[in-house]
Order: sequence, then structure tokens, then C-alpha cells
Amino acid sequence: PSGCGKTTLLRIIAGLADPSKGLIFINGIEVNNIPPERRPSNIVFQRYALFPHLNVIENIKYGLIAKGLATDEINNKVEDVLKLVDMQEYKYRNIDQLSGGQSQRIALARSLINEPDVLLLDEPLAALDLKLRKRMQVELRQIQQKLKKTFISVTHDQGEALAISDRVAVMNE
Repeated sequence: PSGCGKTTLLRIIAGLADPSKGLIFINGIEVNNIPPERRPSNIVFQRYALFPHLNVIENIKYGLIAKGLATDEINNKVEDVLKLVDMQEYKYRNIDQLSGGQSQRIALARSLINEPDVLLLDEPLAALDLKLRKRMQVELRQIQQKLKKTFISVTHDQGEALAISDRVAVMNE
């Protein structure tokens, strides 16, 4: 249910909030004292948090530029991740010209380009209509299986949880 701590748990794993007790391990390494920008995780927020003043390609490469990667390497990674989310033809579009599903894919691409070991998804399909939700469930699952990375997704929808997951945890209170 709402308020049980799903988003808080994602924020703790990402390093955006501190746990009141306990330790967080990613790949066997305790990460409680590692700042968010150095953790091997990335988060896709429920509202996608795309930069409205940047176009698609600029949104995707933003993190790599901040890391100081070479232009050629950035461009290669951008092309690869655009192919992965099937958005190559939209790379120069403004963010306000994208549908909900397209925005979701760009938010996903922006997180995946940093090659996280753990991708955190905060109700990533909540803003989509039913038909698009179903299609994106399949696509998220295919991307996860192709990359062989851990995705942790929170949702209120039990059917969605079962459709995209290997393991399910139920939170209450």
C-alpha cells in the first residue's frame, strides 16, 4: 500500500536517504558510506525526471559528460543505449514532444547508459495507459534479461510485479 516504504527503500539503496538501521550491500560490498554518485546503482523516478531544456540525446549523455568521458566513447554508448530502448529515431526530439512511453524509455536509457549493477525503478509504468503498460512490462523484462543486471522495481500492481520479476517481495506497514 501507499506509505509502506517502497520509494524510501529505493532511495536508501541509491544512497539518497540513510537507513535508520541495517546495511546495504551491492555485489557483496557494503555501500552505506558510499555517496550516491559513486554507487553502482541508478534510479528511474516515477515522473522520469528528464531535463526539459535538453533534448533526448542531451538527456541521455548528461551523466557521461559529468563523468568526463571522451566524446567518441559517449557517442558510441548513446547509440548503443538508444538501440537497446528502440529510440534511435527520436534522439534529437525535445522532451515535451515525447509520449509517456517514449519518456519512460529515455529515462531508462539515461539510467542504463551508466552501466549500473542495480537499476532502481520507482513505479516506472504508473503514468502509462493500460495497453502501453503491458507492452512496457514485456520490454523492461527483455532489457533486464539481455543486460543480465538486477532491476528492483516498486509497484502497486501485483500483475505487473509478477510479469516483470524473478522474485517478489510484498511490503506492508
